[in-house]
Amino acid sequence: MSLPDVPWFESEGLEAYLAAQGFDPQTEAFIRKLAVDGYVVVDLGDAARRLCDAAVADTEPHFAKGATRVQDAWYRSAAVRELATWPAMRQLLRAAYGRDPFPFQTLNFRRGSTQALHADTIHFSSQPERFMCGVWIALEDVRAEAGPLVYHPGSHKLPIMTMREAGVNSGRPEPEDYGRHFEPRFAERIAATGLPRHEALIRKGEALVWAANLAHGGSPILDPDSTRRSLVVHCYFEDCVYYTPLVSDEATGRLDVRLPPSMRSGVGVWPRRNGRRVWPAPKRILQAVVRDVLRRPWIG
Repeated sequence: MSLPDVPWFESEGLEAYLAAQGFDPQTEAFIRKLAVDGYVVVDLGDAARRLCDAAVADTEPHFAKGATRVQDAWYRSAAVRELATWPAMRQLLRAAYGRDPFPFQTLNFRRGSTQALHADTIHFSSQPERFMCGVWIALEDVRAEAGPLVYHPGSHKLPIMTMREAGVNSGRPEPEDYGRHFEPRFAERIAATGLPRHEALIRKGEALVWAANLAHGGSPILDPDSTRRSLVVHCYFEDCVYYTPLVSDEATGRLDVRLPPSMRSGVGVWPRRNGRRVWPAPKRILQAVVRDVLRRPWIG
C-alpha cells in the first residue's frame, strides 16, 4: 500500500481503510477515538510505570538546580528513551496515520507548564501536513491543583492557523510574533468555537496522544507546592518534509526545513518528498551534525 497523503484517521477513506485492514478491537477503537476527538488516553502498563520512576530519577537533579524543563533527556536517560520509543505506541500510531512514526524530541517537566493554548502545527509541521503528533506521559498521578494539561476535543478538525492567518504579514516571522499575534488570535478562535475544555487528570504510566492540530496548553497551578512530573514526546512520520512553521511562510513556499533526529537510530532523519531527499539550509545541517555528535540535553 502506498503512503497516504492524509493521516488515515483524518481521511474521508477511513471506513474503507478500517474494513480492509481488519485491526484488533483495541487498535480500531484508538483510531476511531483519534478521528472523532483528536486525542486518546492509552495505559502503557506496569512495565512503563516502573520506567516512570527511573525517568524521574534521571531528570530530578536538573530540577533540583532550578530547571523548569529538560529537553531531549533521552540522549542521556535510557528510561526516557525507552518510554519515548514504546513499541505498542509505535504500532498504534502507524495504524492510525498509515506511515511509520519516529519520536524526535522529549520534554521533561517537574511542574505544570502553564503554557498558553496552542496547536503543535505552529511549532512542528510537515508536508504532507498533519503527519506529526504528541504523546504526553504522566510520570505521576496528575492532580487538579497541579496545573494539568488542558485540551479541546474536536479542535483538530479546524483549519491550521499559520502565522499569516494570525496577523503576521511578513514573509519572515520573528519568534516574538508568536506571543504578540499567534497566542491571542488562536485563543480567540478556540473560544469562538464553543468546544469543550477538558483537563488531563490521568494516572502514572498513562499517555495522552494528540493529533498535531489539537488545541492544548497548561492550566493554572493552584497549589504552588504541587508537582506534575511528565514526559512529552513529539513524533514525526516517515517520508515527509519537516519544518518549523513559526519562522516559515507557507504562502510563498519559504520553509524552515528541519533535520530531526530519530530516537531509534540516534541520528537525523532526512526530510523527503515522495521518496526524494529535500535539503535543509546548510545552517540546519550543521546544527544537526553538532547535535548528533554531542547528544546533549538542553536545560531550560
